[in-house]
Amino acid sequence: MSSAVHESANLENWLWLGLQIRCALLPNEPRLIDHYLAEGRYLARFTPTSPNSVAHGTFRLLLETALDQALPWHWRSLCLDQAWRPLRDLRNCAAHPAHIRQWQDCAHQLACCELLPSIPLTDLLQGYCDE
Repeated sequence: MSSAVHESANLENWLWLGLQIRCALLPNEPRLIDHYLAEGRYLARFTPTSPNSVAHGTFRLLLETALDQALPWHWRSLCLDQAWRPLRDLRNCAAHPAHIRQWQDCAHQLACCELLPSIPLTDLLQGYCDE
């Protein structure tokens, strides 16, 4: 298998895992986050994909998922609990002043993050209340 095809398959798998996390498609499967993080580490280490972009993308995905009130509370909490891992990776690959500022911005966002309660399932239902 050529290198480009191999990278493409890994990138596609990483993106698919990210979509499953972001949409909470398997909210009772916490190992999904571990698989996503492992796939990102593989991409950053063994493919031309930038470690900084993998770490930043992973951090953003976990933080945005944690802040999404439409998702189950336990899933959001788990994503927030794991956001330090890509933040650490982001710090480790911050060699340029722009990357250091990016890491500082992300660290500040994580430090100031406040999880609001999830929206109850009944409030998420669409339609009129007399239907």
